[in-house]
Amino acid sequence: MDGDTISLRDCPGVISFIDSGDLAGLRFVNDSRVACRGDIFVAINGRTTDGHNWARMAVENGCAGVVAEHPIAGLHCPVCVVSDSRLAWAWLKLAEFGNPHRKLRISGVTGTNGKTTVTWILRSILQSAGIQTGLSGTIEYSDGRQNRSSDLTTPDAGELARLFREMRNARSTDCILEISSHALDQKRCIGFRLATAALTSISQDHLDYHETLDRYRDCKLQIAELLETDQPLLVNLDDPGCREALPRLKEVPVITYGEAEAAELRISARTSTADGQRIRLELDCGPLEIETQLYGAHNAGNLAAAIGMARQLGLEPAQIQQGLARMKPIPGRMQRLDGSQPFQVFIDFAHTPDALSGLLQAGRQFTSGRLLLVFGAGGDRDRSKRPRLAQAACAADEIFVTSDNPRSESPLRIIEEVCRGFGADDQFHRIVDRREAIAAALNAARPGDTVLIAGRGHETTQYIGTREIAFSDQRVTQRLLQDLIARNASDTVGA
Repeated sequence: MDGDTISLRDCPGVISFIDSGDLAGLRFVNDSRVACRGDIFVAINGRTTDGHNWARMAVENGCAGVVAEHPIAGLHCPVCVVSDSRLAWAWLKLAEFGNPHRKLRISGVTGTNGKTTVTWILRSILQSAGIQTGLSGTIEYSDGRQNRSSDLTTPDAGELARLFREMRNARSTDCILEISSHALDQKRCIGFRLATAALTSISQDHLDYHETLDRYRDCKLQIAELLETDQPLLVNLDDPGCREALPRLKEVPVITYGEAEAAELRISARTSTADGQRIRLELDCGPLEIETQLYGAHNAGNLAAAIGMARQLGLEPAQIQQGLARMKPIPGRMQRLDGSQPFQVFIDFAHTPDALSGLLQAGRQFTSGRLLLVFGAGGDRDRSKRPRLAQAACAADEIFVTSDNPRSESPLRIIEEVCRGFGADDQFHRIVDRREAIAAALNAARPGDTVLIAGRGHETTQYIGTREIAFSDQRVTQRLLQDLIARNASDTVGA
C-alpha cells in the first residue's frame, strides 16, 4: 500500500453518506473476521452470505466505517451507500494498492475451454519478445519472475489488485488474465480495461452456478465490456456457442478466427504430424506457417486466438514464430508422458463434453491403434453434463469411468449418473478408485494404442468427502508405467 488515504467521494457509484460528509481510509476489507482498527468494511451480498449481516461485527472489531448498498440499522459509524458494492470493492482495492493496473497492459481470455492454453501461448510470445509478463490463471499466478500455484482461475478483485502490484514491483509491463464466468458475474475485473481479449468457446459448464446456458453465455459476453474503447474482441468462429453469440455482439468490434471460410483470421491449412501439427494462418500482414507440438483442431484455434491477440499488441510475425518455438509444455494440457512403453499416454484437463470430444478427436489423428479413455465427473457441480460426458466418451474404443473430485457426493452415484449417457450397446468399465482405473487402462493398452487420462490435468489434490488427499494424475501414471515396464521386462527375462 502507498499509505495515501482514499476518499469514498472519488469512488464510482456513491449515492449518499450517513453520519458523515465523506468516508476515507487506508485499508478496506470485506471479511469482518480480519477487520482491524481503522479499516473500512465493504459489505458485499454474496451467493451464500450477505456481508451486510456482518457489518456490526466488523465495527465491533474496529472498523471506522462501512460501505454498503443500503442503510444498516444500529451501526454507530459513518456509512457510505453505493449502488454496487462489488464495483466499489474493485475500485477501492486497486486504489489501496496504488492503482498498479494503470502501468500494466492487460490482456484477457474467457471461454468454456482453451483459456489456459491461449494465455500460455501468448505469454511465451510476449516474453520471447523481451516483454516481461505476469499471468493469472488456472494453473498459476506469476508476477513475471516468480510463480505460485493458483487458488482460483480469476482471483477476487482484492487479490487481483495485490497481484497487479506484485507484477509492477517485479517490473512487468504486461499481464495476461484467464477470466472465468464466475469472475465476470461477480465483477472481479470491473476496475480496469483490457488492451485485447478473446472468447474461445461457449458450451455447457457451471450450470450449478449460472442455472441456465443463457445466463452463462451472457456472463461470458461481458468480457466485451472490459475492452478499451474501439478494441475488437477475438471470437472463435468454429465454436457453435460463439457463433450463436455473435448477434449479441453487434455493438462490439469483432475479429473472428478459425478454420471456417468466413473467419477473418483464418486457418487455411492444417496437417497432423506425429509430434503435433503444421498450420497455415492467414494474418493481416500475410500468411504465417507454424509447426507446433500442440495437437488437434481445438489447439489450432487456441493458437489462432493467441496469435491474433499478439498482433493486436503489436507483435511482428518473426516475434510470434520465435515465441512459439520457445514455448514450454503446458502442465496437464495434452501432456505426453514419455517412457519406453509401446503405446502413448496423455494427461489432459478436459472435463466438459466439448473438451472431451476435442481431446478424442485430437487423439484419433495420431493413433494407429485404439483410443483408451479414463475420465470421471466432479461432485457438487453441474450434474446435467454428466451423461453428456459419457456421450462424448463413446468416441473412444475402450472406456474407464472413474472418480474425479467427488467432494461431498457419493462417487458411486456420480459414476452412475455419468453412465446414464451410454447406450445399451456401449461397453465401458466402472472403477471407482482412480488409481485402479488408470492402472487398468495402462494394462489394457497394446502397441500403437493411446491412453488418454482426462479431467484433472495439472491438479495435485483430490477432494473426497471432507478429505483433501494428494493425487496427481501425472505422478500416479508415471509410477504405474514404471511398474508396468519393469514387470514386462521381468516377464521377458523369465521367458
